[in-house]
Amino acid sequence: MSWRREAAARQDTPRQVKCCRGITLLELVMVMMVIALLLGLSLPLASALAGRFRVGSARDAFVNTHARARAAAVQFGREGRLHIAADRGQFWVEVDTGVPGAMATDTIGKVVNVAAEYGGVTLFSPRRVLCFDARALAYSGGVCEPHDAIIEFARMDRVDTVQLSLGGSVIRR
Repeated sequence: MSWRREAAARQDTPRQVKCCRGITLLELVMVMMVIALLLGLSLPLASALAGRFRVGSARDAFVNTHARARAAAVQFGREGRLHIAADRGQFWVEVDTGVPGAMATDTIGKVVNVAAEYGGVTLFSPRRVLCFDARALAYSGGVCEPHDAIIEFARMDRVDTVQLSLGGSVIRR
């Protein structure tokens, strides 16, 4: 019979209100305000960093395309040309792939459009065509211009430059 006494004793004691765990609406609003404040302070910094990376990536793409022009000239054993269209923000490589002397050119790789591919980066160049012979040495004459140039990539307040030597090598700054 002890179980009946226990049941009766349980019914006689007042029920205790269980403590509910959780957060109040006020606490939730305060946390959301702190998160919004932190995001508002960090987004301009993230945007500036993204601009810096875009300019650096455009510069690296130009350096890689310059190296591709030299390598293609050696590979085909003929003149390789790096075309720079600063007014359109594009650069690409062309190589004579046909009969020697006929200058049947073919574009090697893709045409890089810095404004479209790198989020508004602009290209400034005093040269339009840089040429390499079959030994990957730079030369000028005809449509080919001297290699001593400074190519600039800019976006907002960030500017990166690539300096080219007369011999055709790249000097990063």
